[in-house]
Amino acid sequence: MPKLLGNNYRLYIESATAGTYNEIRGQQTLRVSRQAAVIDTSTKDDGNYGTQAPGQRSLTIDCEFLPNLPDTNGYGRLETRANANPQVATNFQIRKAPYATGDSVFQASMWIGNFDTDYPRNEAVKCTCQLTLESAPTTDALS
Repeated sequence: MPKLLGNNYRLYIESATAGTYNEIRGQQTLRVSRQAAVIDTSTKDDGNYGTQAPGQRSLTIDCEFLPNLPDTNGYGRLETRANANPQVATNFQIRKAPYATGDSVFQASMWIGNFDTDYPRNEAVKCTCQLTLESAPTTDALS
């Protein structure tokens, strides 16, 4: 039975030209996390056990990179947007192989929350970032 492979999914950032996206080169790990808020539905009738229902979902995308430079339109744009003050929301896509424009399985306007750079001795520079939703995804067909 075939397996889903992480190598088949890549993160893209919208360029200065609206609607045009560039791959962020040097990607290692891409993690999408969906968490539902908890709504307490318990009453005195429920006894010792609280009951709950899922509420609104939050979605974050965690990324790890070994920047593959030069990458002005991908990693360079991510770094510039992450360091912008004030922060501005940016459109991102996740595309599934073969990575053409029509292969987008996720698209949303997101904030670049955390942007960390590690400069280890005798190793490649590693960067991580966490993206959080600015608005609901316009495309969400991740499997």
